[in-house]
Amino acid sequence: KKPIRSTVLSLEWHPNNYLLAVGSTDFKARVFSTYTKEIEDKPDSTCWGKKMPFGQCMAEFTTAGGGWVHCVSFSPSGDKLCWVSHDSSISVVDQSKEQAAVVVTVKHTYLPYLACLFLTESSIVAAGYDCHPVLWNFDDNNKLTFINKLDQAEKKAGGASLSAMNKFKQLDTKATTASVDTELESTHQNSITQILGYSGSKDGADAFSTVGVDGRLVIWTCKSLEQAIAGLKFT
Repeated sequence: KKPIRSTVLSLEWHPNNYLLAVGSTDFKARVFSTYTKEIEDKPDSTCWGKKMPFGQCMAEFTTAGGGWVHCVSFSPSGDKLCWVSHDSSISVVDQSKEQAAVVVTVKHTYLPYLACLFLTESSIVAAGYDCHPVLWNFDDNNKLTFINKLDQAEKKAGGASLSAMNKFKQLDTKATTASVDTELESTHQNSITQILGYSGSKDGADAFSTVGVDGRLVIWTCKSLEQAIAGLKFT
């Protein structure tokens, strides 16, 4: 039987390159084994399981509110898994805990996230329909906390009055001669669809990139963000 019942929206490789996390529209996040014994060395056991035959579902988690899982992300160690869902929730599970792994889910007040990324073992960046990346922290006590919005861009001041030609352009495209400013107070001007690590070590990224429906690719450095936003720390 195939455990996936609907469209796959996200894939993420485990750091050992034997496990694969999958997010899908059946409201579940799963971890599968891709170990092929005929062509690969036997992998070391992990907190996700000791025996890893090809195609084995090692773990399965359901979103609390029943939202499509838009993105999944392993922590640098591979022991934690984060996913974001269309019900405006973010979830994290720490599989390394000796007791049964507990899924921690927070329903946030933003529009749904479309992407997430573990920068370190504790710091998670997420973004989506609100057009700006945000920082979450998952501590050793299984507490998931919103930290801050990372895009502190300010809206530009209004320009001069419209020229005669621009008035005709406004009338043609927007059915008005009034100057309507539709620019958002963020670097991205439309939904952010992907977050990737840009630079750093195996223990975590010190810079990441975002791409959006607006066609922009933006590189964010952690050090610059810490300097620009009071009290911000990537732990």
